[in-house]
Amino acid sequence: MQSVRIVGMRPVWGLRSPSPFCLKLETWLRMAEIPYETIALNKPPQSKTGKVPYMLLENGAALADSNIIIRTLARERGVDLDLERTPEEQARGHAILRMVEESLYFVAVWERWMLPEFWPVTRDGYFGTMPGPLRTLFAGLVRRKLKAALHGQGILRYEPDEIVARGVDDIRSLSALLGQQPFFLGERAGVVDATVYGALANLLGFPGHTPLKSAVEGCPNLIAFCRRIEDAWC
Repeated sequence: MQSVRIVGMRPVWGLRSPSPFCLKLETWLRMAEIPYETIALNKPPQSKTGKVPYMLLENGAALADSNIIIRTLARERGVDLDLERTPEEQARGHAILRMVEESLYFVAVWERWMLPEFWPVTRDGYFGTMPGPLRTLFAGLVRRKLKAALHGQGILRYEPDEIVARGVDDIRSLSALLGQQPFFLGERAGVVDATVYGALANLLGFPGHTPLKSAVEGCPNLIAFCRRIEDAWC
């Protein structure tokens, strides 16, 4: 099977990627047994979204967005990890994916990039390979752009305690939805499991005692879920 080329973030903090979306995509590729190579981003993303991950195509173009890449590869390679899911299971998976990527994600970005006690760790992790002056300049630029994006999205319009509470509620909801199942839709892992793992592993891997990390650590079934994914596909 031909290998695919994925552009994403370089490994840091013991994680394959500090991006939950990149980690999600890599996890799904290993689940689907699709060979791939990763290319560490060393310049502004060359995708129409301006974000990672993106897949380099044979014609030189780039296919962006983890969900679009997964749907495209599933169709082209004839790999569907969610085959024979019931409509209810599909809806459940869709709701979980949206909660993780459209709610929990933004709280995690706020926590990692905006809170002054965690910002130095983020700065050094993401930009630590750059020369000092360039690191300070570029890191500050990215942080300001993210601040504007978070304000536009709405999360920055709330008080810090409320932002944390939203993220903790998402994590506790994930724990309740998983229950005692091995995976979120039962006995078989699929896209939703790769998605949740990408988010939770990033929270757990961050080298600081953050509120969201503590919330995940307080849910033994989520810890066991992450270990289950890692034992099977990492």
